[in-house]
Amino acid sequence: MSPAEHSEHDRFNEVADAVREKAAEADHLAEEKTAEMRRIGEEKAAEVLRRAEAKAAEESRDTAAASAEEQRITEEKTTAAREKAAEAIRKSADLTDQATVKARVATERVAPAVSEPVAGQVHSLADAARRQPVPTAALVALSVFVLWRVLRRR
Repeated sequence: MSPAEHSEHDRFNEVADAVREKAAEADHLAEEKTAEMRRIGEEKAAEVLRRAEAKAAEESRDTAAASAEEQRITEEKTTAAREKAAEAIRKSADLTDQATVKARVATERVAPAVSEPVAGQVHSLADAARRQPVPTAALVALSVFVLWRVLRRR
């Protein structure tokens, strides 16, 4: 080989070595960059997972709180309905008692003035009412309710 060829060959080898070094350096940088990107991706994935879990836990707490609130409201409404029903029953019983007393007073007032056959009927009616107070009270309550509905529509 001539000295010129030899010099060119050495230069070629030097350039080839430099390219190999640059390629090795680029390969090393690419590996480092890939590792860094993988680490960043894993961190972001872990952060997204943490946020999703936190949000799911928060929604679960919110749902539980809403459910407890709904249950409390339902219990309050049930209690209010029971109290109103008890009050209505009490008022109905009071009205029935008042109607029975008024009917008894009216019967006692009318009894002396009524002829004997009518007076006997009134006494038998009063006796029947005394023997069976619940059906009598129910009948009086029904009559009061019907009268109230009729008067309310006018």
